Amino acid sequence: MTRNIVDLINFKIRELQKNLLHLKQVSLEVNKENLKEDIIRYWGIERGIHICVECVLDIANIIISSLGLERPDSYRETILTLYKQGVIPEQFAKQIVGMASFRNILVHDYTRVDEDIILDVLKNRLDDFAVFAQYITKWLEENH
Repeated sequence: MTRNIVDLINFKIRELQKNLLHLKQVSLEVNKENLKEDIIRYWGIERGIHICVECVLDIANIIISSLGLERPDSYRETILTLYKQGVIPEQFAKQIVGMASFRNILVHDYTRVDEDIILDVLKNRLDDFAVFAQYITKWLEENH
């Protein structure tokens, strides 16, 4: 893995962390009753979550490509490939693999986005992104 690829992964990690900070801040103010009170804020929350998921998938694809592996057929397989390559633990991969499906709903089936899932991600799942970044950073330190 070249220095440029490591730098690109680190750039994506910083982007992920930046978006997480914004989402964590808004998570303190949002609840079921006021989630859609300000539709622009709601769209921002959806978009922030979407960007975080895209960062995870981008990082995974960069690693897969840099290892010379065949590109997975789905976003779900992209995450599972990281586990199979020892980048993230199996249990964690199984915990976050749903991000791939959620990404597809956000992008392609946006009229069916479940507000309860948005709230759950905002209140309970943001740490998954931070943990992902930690695993990637650790893997980079140990392998490159």
